[in-house]
Amino acid sequence: MFRQIWATVVLSGCFANLAACSPYVSWKEEVKLNDGRVIVVEQRKLVEGDIVRESWLTISLPELGSKPIVWHERLTPDIVNIDHGMLYVIGAPWTVRESRIYGCPEHSTVGFIWRNGQWARIPFAEIPIGIYDTNMLIDAVPPRGTSFLTIAEKDGKSLNGEPTNRFRRRLNPKRGNDC
Repeated sequence: MFRQIWATVVLSGCFANLAACSPYVSWKEEVKLNDGRVIVVEQRKLVEGDIVRESWLTISLPELGSKPIVWHERLTPDIVNIDHGMLYVIGAPWTVRESRIYGCPEHSTVGFIWRNGQWARIPFAEIPIGIYDTNMLIDAVPPRGTSFLTIAEKDGKSLNGEPTNRFRRRLNPKRGNDC
């Protein structure tokens, strides 16, 4: 009897630790679009150590259909926005490893547009200037235990205001790539 109780306690602890140490982090966050609307997107990231290896975004916009749109890349998303009725996601490689996967992108930025029910990669020159401002969480992941981020929380110094992240607050066409 004692062995069964002990085994149950040990296994419960192991499963709790596995859940706490999961390489996946998920949360929802508010995103302000250029047209003034605030939408909620869901982010999920695969994180190894402090490095983002993959990201998923789930975006729901009624004008683009009744089903949520999922974006999945080996980038960390900086921008989700609408320009002239078109949906864009702009991401950045977290390390040189990811940058090389995308061919050492110009300005260390990779742009995507939602066209005909699928994501298409676009060159930097096709990213509308009107969506250059970052509207997503700049840090790799939010503080542990965060399930929802508001715009106010992202604009606070502790998340998007750190000096090391200021270069990511707006796309810069003069910035080179990291390869």
